[in-house]
Amino acid sequence: MNGKDADFISLGDAMHVIFNADDFGLTPGVNLGIVAASQSGVVRSTTLMVGMEADKHAIDLASSAASLKVGLHLRFTAGAPLTAAHSLISDNGQFLVKENFKHRKDFVEQEIADEVTAQIECFLASGLSLSHIDSHHHAHTHSQILPVVQELARYYKVPLRECGKGGLISNNCQYIFSDEFYGDGISVNQLLGIINKHENRCDVLEIMCHPGFIDQPLLDVSAYNVIRAKELDILTDENLLEALDKQGIEVCDFSIFSK
Repeated sequence: MNGKDADFISLGDAMHVIFNADDFGLTPGVNLGIVAASQSGVVRSTTLMVGMEADKHAIDLASSAASLKVGLHLRFTAGAPLTAAHSLISDNGQFLVKENFKHRKDFVEQEIADEVTAQIECFLASGLSLSHIDSHHHAHTHSQILPVVQELARYYKVPLRECGKGGLISNNCQYIFSDEFYGDGISVNQLLGIINKHENRCDVLEIMCHPGFIDQPLLDVSAYNVIRAKELDILTDENLLEALDKQGIEVCDFSIFSK
């Protein structure tokens, strides 16, 4: 956790789980699915893709979704940048596709900083409170991107999702990020298995998820589409809610790091 350095109050014996729904703002169907997962399920945290076609729709929904905290889902592999960012785009003026992005090593540091700042400021201009930062396709973990994002997360005093690392200590809290709830093999039991695997290894476990209702815009922009409806079903399943309650698992959001 490389953002806010706040004094951390002991969480006690209970394990806390953050179910963070990525891609808020991608399409109206995704937006509605995320809100449904917060109202009827375990999602209390989501991250917004500013500058995408459905971002205003997402912002409107968030204003009336009291249980949903919203962070920023940085974009470097989807849509167009908010700044010139010449080193970050392809010939069509759009961000690089993820397959090309991950192999590039010639990004301009100032352009990265300008783009990240622009996306953060665009988020703040919405009137929403920024809970934390992560990124689409884990792009912020790119070796040239990560130091810039870490510095800006510290500047804005917000937590930053850790990817590819485990057992990280944030103040007195041990935090782990999991991207295992993904793909055709997901189920309530598989999700509970992820939690059980990490139960004695951390105080806070963040589980990435992608609930959504299927709409034509989603089919047009994402290969990960139909499975989002299955994720939504699992994340709102009464059996999941009962199992978490029975195990004493507390569902939370990123404000847990600043209590």
